Order: sequence, then structure tokens, then C-alpha cells
Amino acid sequence: MKKWDEKLLFFLLSRSVFANQLAALPQFIKRHKRLPRNLSSPQATFEDYIFDRMTRSWSSFHESCVDKESAKKAASALSETVRTPRTIAVFTLTDQSTLEDVGKFLYPYVGKNLVAKPTHASGAIAFLGEKDLKKVVQQISEVFRVASQNYFFHEYERQYLRLPRKIIVEECLPSFEPMKNAQNEWAYHPPPDFRFYAARGRVLFCQFDRGRFADHRQALFTVPDHQLIPIRDIYPLPDPLPEKPAHWDEMIRTASELSAPFDFVRVDLYDLPDGVYFSEFTFTPNATFLPFQDKVFSRKLLEDVLHESKPV
Repeated sequence: MKKWDEKLLFFLLSRSVFANQLAALPQFIKRHKRLPRNLSSPQATFEDYIFDRMTRSWSSFHESCVDKESAKKAASALSETVRTPRTIAVFTLTDQSTLEDVGKFLYPYVGKNLVAKPTHASGAIAFLGEKDLKKVVQQISEVFRVASQNYFFHEYERQYLRLPRKIIVEECLPSFEPMKNAQNEWAYHPPPDFRFYAARGRVLFCQFDRGRFADHRQALFTVPDHQLIPIRDIYPLPDPLPEKPAHWDEMIRTASELSAPFDFVRVDLYDLPDGVYFSEFTFTPNATFLPFQDKVFSRKLLEDVLHESKPV
């Protein structure tokens, strides 16, 4: 998209939630082969809730919890026990920022056990401690490409609309380790994600994700008893299934604390040897892109979220 086209679209969509919905509608129809349903419809599912949510207006607090720099501060304020990766430096991009500018900013950190990533977007990370300098340069180039864009235009998720474009440098979590990906190439592999779906402090279930950059496996578990939820999903189950993690009860408590202010949020956590680490808040998981395959489960999830979201 050309810069002037993007600025015009930004002007139009930033002033109208309805225009935002129209912009997001074609992708929803393409994925689900139907129009979004009203949430009061008995046929509505969780994907309809996410579409409604991603095209609504957002408070400044919600927006700050999407930004990867300020989200860590919010998490630390909401939970006294959760750990967050230490922020080392932050670079704010402008329309005039170049790859060379970013390279000069990141140069002092290359070779150290640190990562760099956009604060306002997903899908790009540079492992600055990578021994292959060519890979580091490639990763930094990708981080710059993603960070230069307004992530709102990726899926029209309105909470990203006004976020400043920044690149954050932070400590690399100790469980990140290299492993081979689908192309039989060595790549850094994050520890498993524990993604807790929660509403107003009530944790509904946990989504376990392993190997997101290699052999992606996923499973859903009940809370608090850690029993497999036997539904078909888009990714295959881990084999063998993971055992209950060491800090399971602490993660549930942390997810409850972090979700308390929100009518719905997915709280993403890591279980590491020294405790529970915060990853991010996710308010519109997958932007309806990866629906729950089991529609009965999706409908039940919608009912639970709407019930917990009602004012007391």
C-alpha cells in the first residue's frame, strides 16, 4: 500500500467504527463463508465475538496493554509475582527512519543474549545473540520491515490503530534454544506458550502451544485440573501430551490477576525454571483467522465470556 493511500485510509477508518467493520468484513467472509452474526443469535460463536471486538473503539489503557513495552509495566502493576523480560532499550520509528538507522541503534547489542522486536506488531524477532551474523542481519531487516508498518492494516484490529511504531530490545528468556525447523535449518525455538483465556479474573481454559516456529503442536486443557479438552483443532496434538507444568497453580493465579480488569483477554505466559514470565496480552486472538474447529466449544466459550462480562 502506498503511503498516501495508507494515510487516506487511516483518516477514514480512524473516524468510523462502521468503516472499520466494512474493511475487515471481506477477510471474515473469506475465512468463514458467511457474514458475522449478532452476538445475541443462538448460532453466534466466539469468532463473531472477536470480529465485533476487533472493530470496536478501545480505551487508552487497552491500547497500552497491546504495546509490548507498556504491557510489561501493566502486568507488573497487576501482579506482584509475575516476571517480565528486562527492557534494555527502545527505538521509536518515524516515516523517515531507515534500516541503517535501526542497524546503528542495534549494533551495540549484537552478540549479546538479547532479542529485538516491534512493540506494536507480531511476526518478527531478531535474536541478537545468534552466532551466524548473516542470520542476525536478515532478522533485523525483517524486524525493520514489520516495525515500519502500521499493524492495524494487517487485519484491521482497531486496538493497533494509534500505537506508536517502536522496536524494543529486551533480555532473551533462558529457555529460548536453537532447534531445526521445517526446512531442516537451525532456528531459535521459544519455550512452550501457556495461553489462558480469561474474563474478569475467571480463567476459562489454557491453550498450550509448542514449536510455533518449527513443528507447531497445540492442545487445550481445563483449569484447574489440567485435563485435555478433546476437540479437533487446526494443529495436531503434542505427542506425548505435556504433563502439568511445575508452576501450573501460579500461572492460573497470575492469569486471574492479569485478566481482572478486562471483559475478555488471553493472557500469554511462560513457565520457566525460576518462575512464571509474562509474554503478552491478546484481546482479539488470531483476528478470527484460526477459529476453534468445534462449533459447540466455540459457542460455549462465547456464552462463558458474555456471562462473565456482564456488569455486577
